[in-house]
Amino acid sequence: MEKQPGGMVERNADRWHLVYYLRVFDGKNQQIIGHVVDISEKGFMLICDEPVKVGKTFSLRMSLPNRMKDHDDVELSAISRWCKSDTDPNFYLAGFQLDDLEPAIRSLIAALLKDFSQKK
Repeated sequence: MEKQPGGMVERNADRWHLVYYLRVFDGKNQQIIGHVVDISEKGFMLICDEPVKVGKTFSLRMSLPNRMKDHDDVELSAISRWCKSDTDPNFYLAGFQLDDLEPAIRSLIAALLKDFSQKK
């Protein structure tokens, strides 16, 4: 990813729009951070009720639409790279970069992309 003017980060991976609304929780306090809007193997965008602190590493838990590979959810680490107001002023959009994924988690995300997404 390359930083662009205005602090935005340019993606170098195809993004996939999920046809299922996945909830993402803070792995520490179990509060909902947001819902996945789009995802790639390198990161994802959430729509959130509250702004997300940029540059912070989060421990997250993402609920899966169905039990996949013996998992109901995925626990992962991601760094928040940007946050901005949505077109609806009651919401925010936040971009996250996935941090060193274990092969098992990478496999779950690949299965999620294959089964529940459409290429943007």
